[in-house]
Amino acid sequence: MRLTRQVSSGPRQLPPVPAHFTNRTAELTLLEDLLPREGADGPAVHLISGQGGIGKTALATAWGRHLGDRFPDGHLWADLGGFSTNGPLSANEALGRFLRALGVPPEGLPADVEELTALFRTTTAERPLLLLLDNAASTEQVLPLLPACAESLVIVTSRRRLGRLQTEHRAKLIELAPFGSAHSAELLGRAVGAERVGAEADQARAIADLCGGLPIALTTVSAKLAGRPKMSLEKIATELGKEYRRLATLSTKEAQSVEASFNLSYDELPSDAAALYAALGLHPGPDFGVGVAAASIAVREEVADDLLDQLVDVGLLIDRGDDRYTFHDLARLHAKEKTAGNEYDRDIAVRRMLEWYLFTASATADLTTPDQDAIPYRYEYRPSTRASFDTHEEALDWLELERENLIAAVETAHEWQLPELGWQLAAAMWPLFLLRKHYPDFLRVSEIAVQCAQAWGNASAEALMRNRSGAACRGTGRYDDAVRHYLAGRDAARTAGDHVVEIRSVEGLGLVALQQGRLDEAIEWFTEDHLLSERQNRPHDVGLALINLGATRVRAGQAEAAIADLTRARDVLDGDDYNVARARIELGRALTASGDLAAARAELEQAHATMESSGSRFEVARALFAFGEIAEADGEPEEARRFYDRALPIFVGLGRPEADALRTRLEQL
Repeated sequence: MRLTRQVSSGPRQLPPVPAHFTNRTAELTLLEDLLPREGADGPAVHLISGQGGIGKTALATAWGRHLGDRFPDGHLWADLGGFSTNGPLSANEALGRFLRALGVPPEGLPADVEELTALFRTTTAERPLLLLLDNAASTEQVLPLLPACAESLVIVTSRRRLGRLQTEHRAKLIELAPFGSAHSAELLGRAVGAERVGAEADQARAIADLCGGLPIALTTVSAKLAGRPKMSLEKIATELGKEYRRLATLSTKEAQSVEASFNLSYDELPSDAAALYAALGLHPGPDFGVGVAAASIAVREEVADDLLDQLVDVGLLIDRGDDRYTFHDLARLHAKEKTAGNEYDRDIAVRRMLEWYLFTASATADLTTPDQDAIPYRYEYRPSTRASFDTHEEALDWLELERENLIAAVETAHEWQLPELGWQLAAAMWPLFLLRKHYPDFLRVSEIAVQCAQAWGNASAEALMRNRSGAACRGTGRYDDAVRHYLAGRDAARTAGDHVVEIRSVEGLGLVALQQGRLDEAIEWFTEDHLLSERQNRPHDVGLALINLGATRVRAGQAEAAIADLTRARDVLDGDDYNVARARIELGRALTASGDLAAARAELEQAHATMESSGSRFEVARALFAFGEIAEADGEPEEARRFYDRALPIFVGLGRPEADALRTRLEQL
């Protein structure tokens, strides 16, 4: 490709660069880097893709004009109307325009499209041209318009990725992303004046953020501000801050508004893709996979996969990779508006998605040993197939991946007055919170679930969620709140006659007393816990009570009694690897206190390995702490420090109160 400056002679059809064209430095550099060198066997084709309003035409025009002098034989431009209310431009019309611009008289143009294409190739065979084919609908629309000269450059813009153009014609793809905050503010400043933006800098940043980095949105706001010089930026920012008003604020009477841009893509969709788009606008979380998308409109996953591809292809969805998708913020609002006024369809779509999350999360229940009998849920839209997880790690990874969506699902169920579904979703997250903690999320979910259980009118469900709220408060050192939740949980359990859940409330009260150093009170609570478990003939709960009794007796200086309790707990809990490992950690500490360091190490090594494989970072840290205690008892302070240094960041990262005690320990070494 010739890269030298030439004398102008041919048509110059490129439109002007937008007055406030901003940034895109990286994309312009990439486009330059992708230019082919000598020896190509066909014209270079560059495809600029992205959602409507992202700035594809502005970038293409800016780059084309930058390169213009390299193509003296002509610059051709056509709006192919791929996403236009008037429909796509026909090949006959586009070829006719190009040929006339290149000097072919109108009477010399054949009527047949194949003859027109052949004439265009003949006419362009020896003429290096720059073509800007804007707003292409498909590869088929582009192909007849490719010139014959290998030294030509064709710039195509499209909301679609035009895969065939890439594979068969070696088009180089450049995908545009929204602006960041700095460049959004820069565009706003160029359009309405730096002085005006500087006077309300905070409001300008808010406007930039609420426009989601979408150039068409920023340009629309700029036009409104420019047309009303006395309007404050604060007023626009306030309007944009109202979600239900945002798209209206970003729309004008002219066609080129945010809503009009999205509508052009939406109107091109087949009915099933349009239905999926509208349903996903109601999705509760930030991103989603194929499974919940399929559930939202009750189709098979392979069907949903194809429909998602269609939405990505027209720029209404963003493909994040690994089968995860998300919306631009403004596209999400547009999608949500497509179900406005149709409460029946909205309710069905939301319930289908929430029930899919519950159904799939319930498949992770075997990550932990149940500590109470499940309260069954009757599905209105039961998914046809449940997700299967080959390993515990895979199940836990799924919970982690969907954590934000599951939290949002609980909140959505509460907001949409689906209380039974809300607390069930919260309950299904228990394995994640038990093993990975996430205490702020744990507390947020559990407290919403308490409200859901109360609204549903089930005292057992309320007691269970009270206990979970207590555990979250206890884990972050909010002991007074923890006691309040546990006492309320015990009362609700007694109201329901649910002695199993009452066991958990009493256990929680003992754990708070233990963490606060009220050892005699803790022993009283755990003794009551033990007796309740024996009366209900629940061996597993007996084992848990013995772990807590043993741990408390270690701290009370009763090493021998603790060893007896913990040895029995380890045996009673056989088969529950996680809680056997918990018993071994405490047993290791008791054996250390008694002076049997070799036996202590043996217990801790097995416990540490189990907790590593289970993914419980908190219990891994507790095992490391216990190893440090052994090293101290063995007169190896440096070895102890190494164990404590490994445990401390885990406690800190989890927001656990044990971090303070460990820092004190390190200072004393």
